[in-house]
Amino acid sequence: MAMSPFQRLSDLWLGSDSTQRLRLRQTSLAMALMVISVGMLHYAVRVSGREGGLAMWAWTVYALGGMAVIYAAIRSGWSLRAADPSLTREQIAFAISAAALGYAQAGPLRGACFPVLTLILMFGMFQLRARSAYELSLFALVWFGGVMGVMAVLRPEAYPPAVEIGHFVMLACMLPAVAVLTARLSRIRRRLSDQREELARALAQLQAIATRDELTGLPNRRQMQALMDQELLRALRHHHDFCIALVDLDHFKRVNDEHGHAAGDAVLRAFAQGGQTAMRGTDVLARWGGEEFIVLLPETAMPPAVAGMERLRQQTAALRIDVGSGVQVAITVSIGLTGHRRSETLAQTLERADQLLYKAKAEGRNRTCID
Repeated sequence: MAMSPFQRLSDLWLGSDSTQRLRLRQTSLAMALMVISVGMLHYAVRVSGREGGLAMWAWTVYALGGMAVIYAAIRSGWSLRAADPSLTREQIAFAISAAALGYAQAGPLRGACFPVLTLILMFGMFQLRARSAYELSLFALVWFGGVMGVMAVLRPEAYPPAVEIGHFVMLACMLPAVAVLTARLSRIRRRLSDQREELARALAQLQAIATRDELTGLPNRRQMQALMDQELLRALRHHHDFCIALVDLDHFKRVNDEHGHAAGDAVLRAFAQGGQTAMRGTDVLARWGGEEFIVLLPETAMPPAVAGMERLRQQTAALRIDVGSGVQVAITVSIGLTGHRRSETLAQTLERADQLLYKAKAEGRNRTCID
């Protein structure tokens, strides 16, 4: 579908990367506010009956050119090498300097620069850290104080020293208050971020508990049931085969009785680790219950499935598991393997695999029975 001219223009101005687009939207808003401020100051100078002259136009170039440089740094990707790719501190510091220099141009309407300064500081209120807020407030106080002092000396008739002292005292009271508020918001934001991270970790742990067997690390019965349900739907939709195998550790009770339950746990973990290496990356081995495991072989017909289960059986028989005190035990597995038939339910396929597993045990164990 062809893009509209507006979409093409938007992509040209903001780019296509979602994160960069967000940064550039914020910078574009700051640029728009700067353009409005420049226009208002030009209007104020004109209606006051004064001519701005070269100094006014130099300030205009400085204000608009600086914002254009910041936009170019972000749009080009150059800012990505900075700790804050949005250049928030840099944008605020530049805007403060532009506002202070604009104060020198505004004459009798210079009081309008104070709300602009507050707006500039509020722009970073939800992004700055406490230290940055204090530093920028001090930076603003130094800039405005310096400009006020210079103008009181150069043009005392338009910038009376007593009035400038009053303005400076007002800023000295206002700016720390804004910095304190920003610092509090920063602490709240950091707390919320920490809480989100803790919640994410807790959810990840709950997800692991809900889907993983704690002892072996394999998918548990609930997760495997969900995976088999998904595979059944895929098989019905795309008309492909899949196989299921039930795997039981032979004489596992004997291991527990002779060597203890810790040895039995070691055997289960060793089988799980070895079993995963024996299978393809697409196959899924899960703990079904006790010493019984289940294997899902997606998009697999019977001949390749038989080869995979034989590989699992042989690798398991080759295991030698250290159960402590220098004792090693060997284990074997019995496997019941079957392919899903399109006319049956998943429960019927599992029942047939279970019957084949019992058949493998009845015939002497350490073997794979198929149907």
